[in-house]
Amino acid sequence: MKCSSCKTEYTNPNQVICEFCGSELRKSEPTQITKPKSKINQFLEDTGLINLYQKIKNSLKE
Repeated sequence: MKCSSCKTEYTNPNQVICEFCGSELRKSEPTQITKPKSKINQFLEDTGLINLYQKIKNSLKE
């Protein structure tokens, strides 16, 4: 299993605190691997242009 904060691997199933970063280890939630957003998608979300971009992208498909 891995720490959700620092991704350090730990083998003791009874461990409740990460030895490396000190964060609490959660056993009830599965470890989720999230794919980082591309820079263009992050920019569009930050500026609020994501909806406009999606509309343009969909109109080009038609």
